[in-house]
Amino acid sequence: MFLNPKEIIEELSSRFYIKKGDKVAELGCGGGYFTSLLSKKVEYGKVYAIDILEDAINEAKELTEILGLDNVVFYKGDVKKLPYENDFFDVVFISQLLFQNENYEEILDEALRVLKNGGYLIILEPTKKLPFLYGTPVSLEAIRAYFHVKNKKIEFQKFIGENYYLLVVVK
Repeated sequence: MFLNPKEIIEELSSRFYIKKGDKVAELGCGGGYFTSLLSKKVEYGKVYAIDILEDAINEAKELTEILGLDNVVFYKGDVKKLPYENDFFDVVFISQLLFQNENYEEILDEALRVLKNGGYLIILEPTKKLPFLYGTPVSLEAIRAYFHVKNKKIEFQKFIGENYYLLVVVK
């Protein structure tokens, strides 16, 4: 089963994890599909689309320009060392990024650092190795254990088909 990004963002918005006016960091924005959907949902808020790959940033920029979205800020850099102050974002959105990194905990540490208290960390990751994705999936159990140690509450959890899990953590 493939992902339906629009359906995922609609559900997160309907549960008020993503709201108008929010300041959202998207770690590992890739080509910008989630970026554009997040941008539309936050309306007068801002989306900070972050990726280490110049090609990904350029592709995401092109998509937002085609769609006429003007509330996206792009940053090419390492998601483990963000240039934002502590407690800067209302939402941090991570999709299909952790499995590509050996030290995924460093990404989660940085996400929590830049997330405001009461803000939402949203994680969408594959449950198993998929033929079109490289990297080693991070099990839901490992992610849950990480947040248990950090004393953070898992607000929402769901499987998307057999291939993905969605998790929302409140800081």
